[in-house]
Amino acid sequence: MAALVAWPSRPEVTFAVATRRDGDARLDGPDWRAVTSAIHPGRWTLLTEEHGVEVRVVSTAGEHCGHGGDAIVTASASAPIGVWVGDCAPVGLVGERSIAVVHAGWRGLENGVLEAAAEAMESSGDSVRGAIIGPHIRPCCYEFGSSDLDRLASRFGEVVRGVTRDVRPAFDVNAAVRAVLDRRGVASIVDVGWCTGCRPDAFFSHRVRRESQRHLFGAWITDSAA
Repeated sequence: MAALVAWPSRPEVTFAVATRRDGDARLDGPDWRAVTSAIHPGRWTLLTEEHGVEVRVVSTAGEHCGHGGDAIVTASASAPIGVWVGDCAPVGLVGERSIAVVHAGWRGLENGVLEAAAEAMESSGDSVRGAIIGPHIRPCCYEFGSSDLDRLASRFGEVVRGVTRDVRPAFDVNAAVRAVLDRRGVASIVDVGWCTGCRPDAFFSHRVRRESQRHLFGAWITDSAA
């Protein structure tokens, strides 16, 4: 069953960290409605996830569901939003009024998807106060080509260079996410700490196991008047 995490400074904000036992949350698969409704009964917004930087702003429950994009921002109560991931990092952002969920793989990170989500929150007069990083592939399981790794190190800093278990060059997705958050002054960061590659019992992994299924990372704001 999905783990539910309330944000300490905003208890009305809940993040859901689902596992493979919750089911396949791919938007192009047959099961995502059952997966999402079991976690929250509202009308969810999930996007096509194209490793780009398009951000969708949701004002009403279910708005933009099925549209293109890799990040969702909402300040509306009872409008659950989610991303579906197999190895990419799902990142939740928390502001004073709004929240966001971001599908952050290496291509999206390089292209600036986290910055785009933060800027969408800021354009409404909010700012990112905290972040939660969900399950994703860690350096131990993420061997990476040297030319791409050099380019990413230039973008995010040498901290993103890691090594696999067999001491091959690896990309540290977590370090890249944290580099972006640090540059934006986000000090409050919660990392759930799981590697999708190391946990076949709990998570899907495309890179390690060539699985096509995806698990869900979601968030919503509860109406305080409810």
